Amino acid sequence: MHHWDAVHAAGDALVISPAVAADSVDEFLAFSVPSEEDPDDPPEGILDGAFTLVAADTGDRWALSDGSRPGTVHVERGGTGGPVVEAGAADLLLWLYGRVEVDTSAVPAELLDRFRTRCFTD
Repeated sequence: MHHWDAVHAAGDALVISPAVAADSVDEFLAFSVPSEEDPDDPPEGILDGAFTLVAADTGDRWALSDGSRPGTVHVERGGTGGPVVEAGAADLLLWLYGRVEVDTSAVPAELLDRFRTRCFTD
């Protein structure tokens, strides 16, 4: 992500391959949202909904919903559930990190806001 930031700041473009981007989305969802294995302490509250990320160029899918523990997010690789945010894998990755916008109009804004408050990238 820092490489993309540096190139973008210089006014250039960096192409992230779809396979690398999809792997990076996996990594983001494993380490940058509270999970059953690594919950927030104290828990932040519930997601209260579900939605699915779909990488249009790779076919990868990630269904996101409330985890079994309070304040956690369950990620089901290859899953389905709720409305869909679909974009190329690189755009999904950049969206997760807050670098670009993608079409999220199918997902209630309040649900996306709750998801965003649970993401951490520090």
